[in-house]
Order: sequence, then C-alpha cells, then structure tokens
Amino acid sequence: MRLALRAALLLNVVQVFTAVSMLTVPVLAPAIAADLGVSTTLLGAYSAILWSGGLVTSLLAGAIIARLGPLRTAQASLVLCALGLAAGAHGSLAALAVLPALVGFGCGVETPAASQLLARVTRPEERPFIFSLKQTGVQLGGMLTGLVMPALVPWTGWRGALALGAALALAYALAIEPVRRRHEANAPRGAHRLGGLAALLRRVFGTPRLRQLAIASFAFHAMQICLNGFLVSFLVTAAGLPLAAAGVLLAIAQFGGFAGRLASGVVTGHRLAARAVLAAMGFAMAAAAAVVGLAAPAMPFGMLAFACLLFGLTASGWNGVFFAEIVREAPVEDVGLVTGGMLLTAYAGLIVGPLAFGAVAEAAGYGLAYAFIALWAAAGAAVLLRRPAAGERAR
Repeated sequence: MRLALRAALLLNVVQVFTAVSMLTVPVLAPAIAADLGVSTTLLGAYSAILWSGGLVTSLLAGAIIARLGPLRTAQASLVLCALGLAAGAHGSLAALAVLPALVGFGCGVETPAASQLLARVTRPEERPFIFSLKQTGVQLGGMLTGLVMPALVPWTGWRGALALGAALALAYALAIEPVRRRHEANAPRGAHRLGGLAALLRRVFGTPRLRQLAIASFAFHAMQICLNGFLVSFLVTAAGLPLAAAGVLLAIAQFGGFAGRLASGVVTGHRLAARAVLAAMGFAMAAAAAVVGLAAPAMPFGMLAFACLLFGLTASGWNGVFFAEIVREAPVEDVGLVTGGMLLTAYAGLIVGPLAFGAVAEAAGYGLAYAFIALWAAAGAAVLLRRPAAGERAR
C-alpha cells in the first residue's frame, strides 16, 4: 500500500498541473473576452480544440508509454502543457488557439501513463481508492486555479497568469526526473505499434462491459467539462457575480469533486458495486446540473455555494472508480493501451459536449444548456444499469 500511495501522490501532482493548464483559460475567460472583444461562448471551440488534441494522443498512448515509460510520458505531458500556456501568454487569438492544442496533447497521455504505473504497484482490492486519490489532482488543480488565477489578474494580467502556470508545470517536470531515473532507467520497454489502433478499438467496443463504460464515459465527461469550463462564465454573465466570487464558487465545486472522488473510492468494492456507484452519481449529477443552471441566478450566495458543492461532488466525483473499473477488464501490461482506447469516447464527450452546450447557451441561455446536458448524464447512467451480456461474469 505504501508504494501505491507514493506513486498516487506523485502522479496526483502531475494531474494538478495538467488541470491548471486546461482550466486557466476557462476561469479567466471573462477577463480574456473583455480584453480581446470576443464572446465567452467561444469556450466551446476552446474545449473542442483541447480535447481533439487529447483524443489523438490518447489513442497513441500505448505506443508512447511502451517507448518512453509511464513516468517519462508524464513528464512529456507536463512539458506540452507548459509550452501551451507559454504560447497563450503571447495574448493573440492565434496563440490562444495553439494553447489548447498543446495542452490537449499533454492531457491525452497523462491518464493512460498514470493508470499503467498504478496498475503495476496497486493490489486489486486497493485500486478504487488509489485511483480515486490520484484523480483528485483535477479537483486540487481546479481549486488552485479558481482561487489563485483570478486573484493574479489585477497584478499580472491574464497573460502573466498563463506564464506563471507554464513555469510551474515545467518546474515539476524537472523535479520528478530523479524519481524517474531510479525507477525507470533500466525498465523494459514494450512493443506496441501504432498499427494496432484498429485492433484496440475493436477490443474496446467489442467487449460489452467496456462498451457500457465507454458510452457512460461520453456523457459523464461532457457533463464534467461543462461544469469546469462554463461555470465561471455562467455565474458572471447570467448570475451577475464578480469574477473573483465566481472563481471561489468554482473552487467550492472542485472541493466537492475532491470529496466525491475520495468517498466513492472508499465505498466502492468494500460496500457497493462500482457500476451502481457510477450510475447513482450519473443521475445525481443530472439533477444537480439542472438545479444550478435553472435556479442559480435567483439563489442567495450561500445556497448557490451549496448547490455548486453538490454539483462538483457528483459531476467530478466519479472518475477514480471509473478508471479502476477499466483496469479490472484489462491485463496489467495493457492497462495504458486499453485506457487510451477507452478515452476515445471520453474525449468525444469533451469535444462534442461543450460545442453542444455552447450552441444551446448562445441560442437559449445557460440555464437551458445545463438542463440539456443533464439529459445526457441521465442517459449515460441508465446504460450502466443494464444487465451484463450473456456469458459475462457479474461484477
């Protein structure tokens, strides 16, 4: 357990910096939009570019990890994120289009690399908690971004905030080099080839239990990115809150996700089945999104903070259990490969979800957009309640 905890904490910090990299622009979107004279609904395009990049590298993750090793791949993820933020600090619209592409390339390999390493050092009964602990990096990064980045704007401007994020990500990539040298310098490398992508996709979508997870993943990731990517802009433009207050509410939502990931990791396996936990969280996130989106403009701040906490608890609390469930379906040596393939529908949700959300928000307002995306989450939860196909072992 001790080795698994150390690995999870090291990788957790990697994920903190990838989360800061992908959330800084959405959090600072009102300031960026006012400076450049564009609409915050362009965040849909930002997310589409980011997760299109993530989709590409996630499908190649098995080959990349086999060649570089999981820790070197994690370092490469951080370097790509740093390059993206540094490019965005230039301040032009063209630079802000390059930013999500590079950050997306980095994020696409981060989770498969981490899953590969954790699968090697974690006992099966410990995986829901260890994977959930590692996945709290997204929430810690979200809280850090929501609290710190808006506070920096009066001092450094939004360009300076991007530059600071780049420097921190690069510094941590360098800081973990001694650990990588000790544990990976002489590690054997695999032989996954890029030509195996078609076989990988057949393996994922031809396996009923993986296919159910993949479908749910599409809906749940769409919901999560709409929480993370649009909440600040929604609270500023529709609820009339100052940017700093909206950032605090995002941090509260991220804290909810942090608590949800730890709690779901503790109860899964010991007390509740993984798919039952995931389905329950899917229905709950749908209800929370509808409440926040339709009622938030009229809510007192304290009630709105509680609603955002519940939204984060559900919409961001499921990932660790989800990735641990994927590991149950794959041999340890292929975890990074299969996780990368499974992320195909995750990134599809991260791409399509914000585009659809942004289109509905532009046409009918943020409230109806949240209600619209809530229907997706409920549908994904319903898929997980279907009985396993004939001949499959019940989980």
